Amino acid sequence: MARTWILALGLALAALTLGCRERDRIVAIDAAPFRVDGVRSITGDDRVTIEWRENQESDIAYYKVYRNGAPTGTFSLVGQATSPPFADLSVSNGVTYYYAVAAVDDAGQESAELSYENVFDTPRPEGTNLTLTNANTNDALSGLDFSDRSRQASANIQTDLYYAVSGGAYLVYAVGGTLIQDTGYIALRDVDFAPPAGWSADGVVEAIPGHSYIVLTADNHYAKFEVVSRDASAMTMDWAYQIDPDNPELARKLP
Repeated sequence: MARTWILALGLALAALTLGCRERDRIVAIDAAPFRVDGVRSITGDDRVTIEWRENQESDIAYYKVYRNGAPTGTFSLVGQATSPPFADLSVSNGVTYYYAVAAVDDAGQESAELSYENVFDTPRPEGTNLTLTNANTNDALSGLDFSDRSRQASANIQTDLYYAVSGGAYLVYAVGGTLIQDTGYIALRDVDFAPPAGWSADGVVEAIPGHSYIVLTADNHYAKFEVVSRDASAMTMDWAYQIDPDNPELARKLP
């Protein structure tokens, strides 16, 4: 009888201990996402494209992209994306914008901090298949004024550069104080920042299909163009022009 009572007491104590353990279970806290990093931008025409490194947490639902007109202060939400990239189309050429990104998890929790990189961008106009005629045969349309993207005569005061064929050489002349340099066989989209040096000493470069060129106009605006084709009658080019003065950013190249 005593053994039966002792056995019953032991079973009751075991059940009580197990119950306590069940009640004391450790429950993992669902922490907010880590701060987003690797944020960078690509300059476009009336657009800025934002890239970032995706978070490693398994429960990320989407990302919020914020923008401000200054590097500090209040950043306002401009959109969201489930993964990079995000294209901000509510921008104006020549205006500089600052960006930050936050991650949001399945529970709706947002990163406690916005991305820390000082990411800013200034969208600028661009165009394709612009044709300049040979100044020695049709001078009226041989030159280009980047400021309003108009074709001009080579001697026009607004002309930044013009195309001419002389002695079998296909040449681009920078005029009126404009600087020019050949960057070689680089796709136009990969020409990102204008370097401080390397300008042609005489302001003349050979027009080579597939080559991209950087320009600094006399009124301190950077531009770039790529020669698509050229012959004795004309040169066809793609181009981009930074209307924000003294801003060498033409298209941020991703790593």
